[in-house]
Amino acid sequence: MRRGGVLGVVLALAVVAGGAWFALQPAPDTERSVSTDAPVEFVRGNSADPESLDPLYARSEPALNIMRDLHEGLVSLDAAGTPVPGAAQRWTESADGLAWRFEIDPAARWSDGRPVVAADFVTTFRALGDPALASPHGALFLSVEGMADALAGRAAPSDIGVSAVADDRLEIRLAAPVPWLPALLAHPAAAPRRSDVPNDGQVSSGPFLLGDRVPGSHVLLLRNPAYRDAAGVAIEQVRYLSLDDQASELSRYRAGEIDMTYTVPVSRVPWLREHLPDEFRVSPYLAVYFYGLNTRRPPLDDPRVRRALSLAIDRDLIASRITGAGEQPACTLVPPVMPGYPSPADPTCEARRRDRIQRALALLAEAGFGPDRPLELEIRYNTGELHDRVAVAVGAMWQEGLGVKTRLVGEEFRVLLDNVRLGEVTQVYRGSWIADFAAPESFLHILAGDNPVNGTGWADERYDALLAAARMADDELARMTALAAAEARALEATPLMPLFFYVSKKLVKPHVCGIVDNPLNVHPSRYVSFCREATST
Repeated sequence: MRRGGVLGVVLALAVVAGGAWFALQPAPDTERSVSTDAPVEFVRGNSADPESLDPLYARSEPALNIMRDLHEGLVSLDAAGTPVPGAAQRWTESADGLAWRFEIDPAARWSDGRPVVAADFVTTFRALGDPALASPHGALFLSVEGMADALAGRAAPSDIGVSAVADDRLEIRLAAPVPWLPALLAHPAAAPRRSDVPNDGQVSSGPFLLGDRVPGSHVLLLRNPAYRDAAGVAIEQVRYLSLDDQASELSRYRAGEIDMTYTVPVSRVPWLREHLPDEFRVSPYLAVYFYGLNTRRPPLDDPRVRRALSLAIDRDLIASRITGAGEQPACTLVPPVMPGYPSPADPTCEARRRDRIQRALALLAEAGFGPDRPLELEIRYNTGELHDRVAVAVGAMWQEGLGVKTRLVGEEFRVLLDNVRLGEVTQVYRGSWIADFAAPESFLHILAGDNPVNGTGWADERYDALLAAARMADDELARMTALAAAEARALEATPLMPLFFYVSKKLVKPHVCGIVDNPLNVHPSRYVSFCREATST
């Protein structure tokens, strides 16, 4: 199949996905009818069911959205995604940047009325560093003194450098300075933790508490009257809808059943720009869409095969014709807009596709694959319009350029997460990563050999050593240089294939205020209000 053939597949996808929309126009948009006697409820689309309501294990964006409403750490994020005081009302940093002291807000309370105390955060960090608990977030805090040794089993979690100086005083000691520590502590995994109650959302420390959870349907949160700033929370309850069918989400939004969508179908973007310009929002997003490669199983244990597959992908075509909302093609894992980061160039990825295909065919031949022995692969992805389209296009590109036979397997999101974690059936799998904070480490740590979120199985001592060198660097130039070298090494080994950098796409009803577009795509419900009454029209 020539490039035109791939383009034909892409355009056919757009016609099939979009044709029914224009043939059957829904009724005019409506806003939700809100009774004056009913609680003020904010209804949010949230894609998939949360895999966990325990901050230690919640890792997907749908789960983390809920965690930010249920729990509040020492530091919180405001409506613009900026770190602000949370359970800690203030903090100080030592001159050498290695010791931070946090003063707990005396008004901070759990939803059962018990005060939030410094010891609750000690419990958190010991849990993060306990290898027996296997939290996927422990690697985020490797710069905390003793965390690396605890995770590796060389020290006890009680040796981690987090201590309660008093009930209202917490000290965190670092192995190396981390200027962005406040942003890191805003991650839900750093929220306070208790050992006397289940950590399943029933008792929370944030502006909302768990009201109801129906798997496959919704999670209902209620305003937490014990929250330190309960009077500042305008919304009485938040309903997160588990809607992985984007077309259904859009239909329910247009019917007035949803106040804000999680995303929109890519095929509807042109129509939305024309017909709902005041409600349709597109903004930059520190997130990357990639295909992970399970390096634990042949043939993807061979770096030549992995590199060949990456070279055959036409990222420009995917970004312009598959996504089409302003996404940028990705040849690197870290977005090029990361402040101060010298993103490593990948000239081979950026070369003309004809030259890339020639190089890819040579690599496959070296690995023993060709016309007489074609490579056969399986792509697993969570079902959804965008993921379906990308998988079809990538399969066509591999068939056209390399003669690869590809089988597509769509599955439910939680099933995909489990399969990636186990690594027993996956070959190629869809993945994405959203920055936890605006630094290259937020992306690069996902490929660390000991990171539970590394579903590729790739482990490289030199890569890990470069990440460690960056953590211990004395100055910013040395840190950034080590990080860029680590990324360059990963790009050459190709345990995953970045495809494009996301933009955030959502619909927000006109009556909703407090939703501020930001690169982290974080929208805490505590800042949301209805700036005019939502009524049916």
